[in-house]
Amino acid sequence: MSASALAAGTPSGTTVSNVATLDYVQAGASLRVDSNASRFRVDEVLNVIVQKRDATNVVVASPDAARVLTFAVTNTGNGSQKFRLSVNAALAGDQFDPAFGKLVIDTNGNGVYDPSVDQDDANGLNDPLIAPDQSVTVFVVSDIPSGRANNDVGLAALTAQAAIGTGPAGTTIAGKGAGGSDVVIGASRGVAVAQNGYLVAQAQPVVTKSQTVANPSGGSVALPGSIVTYTLRLEIKGSGSTVNSLLADTIPANSTYVPGSLRLDGAVLTDQADADAGRFTGSAIEVGLGALVAPVTRVVSFQVRLN
Repeated sequence: MSASALAAGTPSGTTVSNVATLDYVQAGASLRVDSNASRFRVDEVLNVIVQKRDATNVVVASPDAARVLTFAVTNTGNGSQKFRLSVNAALAGDQFDPAFGKLVIDTNGNGVYDPSVDQDDANGLNDPLIAPDQSVTVFVVSDIPSGRANNDVGLAALTAQAAIGTGPAGTTIAGKGAGGSDVVIGASRGVAVAQNGYLVAQAQPVVTKSQTVANPSGGSVALPGSIVTYTLRLEIKGSGSTVNSLLADTIPANSTYVPGSLRLDGAVLTDQADADAGRFTGSAIEVGLGALVAPVTRVVSFQVRLN
């Protein structure tokens, strides 16, 4: 759920203590005198940043469902704090408003949206408590309306706001830090915002790969000599077309391609580079799909034998 981020400094509530010493000699004896202990407690600086994790706008179709924008919320202060999360999907400067659905916390910390694992924020009930120097990945899940044109952009912004309070830098919240220390609001004012967008594309290809195993004993456990059937499902959503489409897959290590097993939409393809769409290169299968007009689905399959 969390990952190391920026150095936040000495943890809040830490007591810093120091004693001076005087060493001297008197009447031939080496002596030492200690000063009184000087002590103070480190107060908490409250700071937060939000950053988008997607390198560019997320490509979508129109309509589309449950598409994800990824953000990182980082506690750059020196004390643990809970941050309230909210989304604004009605920003100016874009062509449409995404239909915001929900906020999801990356519960298993793998950076990938896992609907069956990751925890919904549930209207703030699961807002994250973030330790200093840590970040939490947050997913904004939205639907895309129909009727949008190619290259239309819909923006959404994620806001993280300290639950303890916000205000001008330097504002003190007395006694609310670790060990009863004060909390001093830092340069972020206790709140941070980042935005990213969805980009509607005419054609949006998605390739899904699956496999089945058949071993020499008739079971499905992978053993030497087993036949593995790989299925590549290409789905192009949206509208428009692609050209010069080539679907390829390298034969995995510790396996050997089964000659004559290449198929396109169930039809047999030869292994040679000839008039049909497929070939085996000696290390990979390739299937030329040419021009494809969306929406369309094509299925390629082939087999390997485990060495």
